[in-house]
Amino acid sequence: MVRTTDIERGSITCSHVGCGAINPLQPAYHYDENIVRGLPSFGHLMNIDDPETVYLLQFGPNVIGTADSCTVQVGRLVHDGRCYISRRHCTLTVVFDKWTGQLRYQLCDGATEEAGQATKYSLNGTLLNGIPLLKTECLDVGNNQEITLGGIDRFRLSHYTIPPLMLETYKVTMDFNPDRTQ
Repeated sequence: MVRTTDIERGSITCSHVGCGAINPLQPAYHYDENIVRGLPSFGHLMNIDDPETVYLLQFGPNVIGTADSCTVQVGRLVHDGRCYISRRHCTLTVVFDKWTGQLRYQLCDGATEEAGQATKYSLNGTLLNGIPLLKTECLDVGNNQEITLGGIDRFRLSHYTIPPLMLETYKVTMDFNPDRTQ
């Protein structure tokens, strides 16, 4: 049990004989998820071969492909008479991490079908920094990392970073819990 004087002092002194170690009490906090409502952007994908072509991302799942129903509809990029990007090629999901206060970007090959819950995978695969994604895995994509669709068409992901001043506004301090001491 933590005494009021320990909380005021900001530390607990160990009472074991001969120990006397001082354990600082650290307040825990997280960030309110409502912060995403006021964000001006959620990042974007830039076509590496045509840097003027930029695709804006939205919060939540972004289905990338050539179909009209895709959140991020890329043009049919033709190479030697073929387009290697599937109609619903992959899904890039933007989520808010309430512990770090930043957006996370998770990439999965394929997309969930509009009518059902089944996932249909791309025909030519999705690569992250040149490494193919397995059909069942979702990976976090770092800022400025490269996503390749169909083995040919390359895109660079740019994260949106939430400004520190805005984060402070949405910081929620949690009640003290003695199990969180060092």
